[in-house]
This record gives sequence, C-alpha cells and structure tokens, in this order.
Amino acid sequence: MISVHFKAWMDLLEGSCLQASVTRLDIIIDQAGSKAPLLPSVLSVEPAMPWYSLFAGLPEAGAQELAPLLVRIDLAQPLQRQWLAGLIQTLGGNSQLLVLASHWPFEILAEHFGRCLEAGNGGCLGLLRYYDPRLFPLLLSHVLEPHQQQLLLRPAVFWSWLDLDGLPQRLLGAAGAPDSPESFVPIELSDSQLDTLGCASDATLAMSNLSEALPSGWSAEQGFIAHYTAMIEATRTGLLSRPEREAFTWKRLRGA
Repeated sequence: MISVHFKAWMDLLEGSCLQASVTRLDIIIDQAGSKAPLLPSVLSVEPAMPWYSLFAGLPEAGAQELAPLLVRIDLAQPLQRQWLAGLIQTLGGNSQLLVLASHWPFEILAEHFGRCLEAGNGGCLGLLRYYDPRLFPLLLSHVLEPHQQQLLLRPAVFWSWLDLDGLPQRLLGAAGAPDSPESFVPIELSDSQLDTLGCASDATLAMSNLSEALPSGWSAEQGFIAHYTAMIEATRTGLLSRPEREAFTWKRLRGA
C-alpha cells in the first residue's frame, strides 16, 4: 500500500499557484476508476464550481458516470479548497486526478481538452486517455512529438499529479494564448507511437508477473519505468508475443 502525501501535494499546488499569481486550479477527474460517479460530489459544493464532461459531443457522451470531468476550483473559497483536499484523500492515491493551473477561460479550456480526447491513426479515431496520470508523463516524454505536446502544454502554467509511489509531481507548461477552434489540428498517432503507448499497458501487466525480478528496495515508480523501458526495447527488437516480451524484460531487470 503506497503512502499518499496528501498535505505535500496540497502544499505543492498552493505554492505553485502563489508563485504563478493564480488562485484557480483545474482538475481533471477520471470517474471510470471509482465505484460510484463523482459528479454528485462536484455538484454538492457551494459556491458552485464550473464543470464540464470531456465526453460532451463525442459518441461516449451518454456515459456521463464514466466521463472525465474538468472542474475549476477557486483556492480562495474555503469550501472549494476543502472539497479538493477531501477528494484527494477519498481517492487514496488512485490514478484519477490530473491537476493544472491555466489562464484560459474555463469554456475555452474545456472545449480544447474535449477535442484533445480524439486521436487518429490511419483514418480511424479513438480515445486518447491523456488525463490518466499514469500515461500523461509518458505521453510527454516518450510518445508525442514536440508539436503534439503543445496541445497539452500551451493551456497550462503547470501540471501536477501523484506518481505510483503517491508522491506529488509537477511539470511546467507553456502558458500560451488559446488558438482559434478552427486552427485546431487533432493528434495523429503513427503506428510507432501506438506501439510505444501500448508498452505502458504491457509494463503494468508485467509488473505483477515479474515482481521477483526487481532489485530489493525499488519503488513502484522505479519498477514501472524499468518495465516500460524494457518493453520499448523489446518492441524495437521485434518481440511481439507476451511470453517473449516478458522473458526479455526479465533478463533486462536481472541485468542479463
């Protein structure tokens, strides 16, 4: 069981906002990881917080109980700040919260992030779960090209999330002005980018199967990065089946 540093994350968020001279935070909540919808909790807060379902306008729009929610809170409002602190503790470190600070008007930010959900590959569209804190840093470090990264960096003064060890992380954004909706270019992923992205799920599965291969004392975050790096190398080597990939990863973890 990881130890979630609730207070450290709140301190990081508030300190980062103070440094950037902003008082508002935007929270992307992944409802799919909860046993019950979280929208009722959002609606229970006074004064009311702006919110938006990122599935709006998509074929998945009807699944509101599973939709990622964008919620804007004002840290100057004690009840809203208290709600955020309570949500962090309630989720207990589950990978369901991605936080950013933005100067963009809420409506423009919401529509932009909704458009970012759809990514193409060879003429087919699919959902890009960039709002998953486990995938978000990998997208920006391994998967997306620099111009594609700007779709996630331009709206943000900074991004923040909890890593697999429950430790708060922060990434500075680009904080640019919003573009017009007409100039928006959807993300088009190459086959190679999809393969790299798929290594994340392969690494997650391998972590449970190859736990004995990890050096003693490694953290969950260290273990995941090691598995992920090995899976990327396995892909480049041409290993496609799960047994081959896990055998390759085992050898890499054992230093063979």
